[in-house]
Amino acid sequence: MSVTTNQYKFSFILDLRDSEDDVAKVLEDIKETIAAVGGEATDSEELGMRDFARAADRRFAQGHYATIDVSGPGSVDHDLKVKLEHDKRINRIFVETA
Repeated sequence: MSVTTNQYKFSFILDLRDSEDDVAKVLEDIKETIAAVGGEATDSEELGMRDFARAADRRFAQGHYATIDVSGPGSVDHDLKVKLEHDKRINRIFVETA
């Protein structure tokens, strides 16, 4: 029986206000988590700091944007979201399937 490998593009908005970590450190931590849930990070890109079109909180009006391309089983998107939902450095996670 063959395992189907899916392609995903994860986009992250990072909130590093209360963290001493930089974007590179957070991306490495996310890649380690991807490997732990059975996925493989194939590419990543740090997109820089961007202002929000509509900020829900005036104290958090901009965030660091980053993307990671991932290949893995169909459960990798759900498993990764569950693992990262309590990480205070990650404000939002968006997932696209390829």
